[in-house]
Amino acid sequence: MFKLDPDVYHRHKDEVLQLSNSFQRIGQRGLSDREIGERLGLAEKVVTEIRCVAERDLYGLDEWERAIEFKRRACRDWQAAALKRPDLRES
Repeated sequence: MFKLDPDVYHRHKDEVLQLSNSFQRIGQRGLSDREIGERLGLAEKVVTEIRCVAERDLYGLDEWERAIEFKRRACRDWQAAALKRPDLRES
């Protein structure tokens, strides 16, 4: 079982989020977990765990629910257009 050291998490969480794709920035791509690990001297698995926990800490449940609903609607709208089935479109 993998365990993340809380000190490592607190020491690196802000930088991991800043370097990752957690925040979209125009004209600048975020780094992959592997690239962040190389830059910070951390294993990729450690960076992934830090990023996932930090994203959950940063965004409240309501934000996650809004994102899920947005993606669901976007998929249904795309499906309706691709299949030429307007009845599938969200109201």
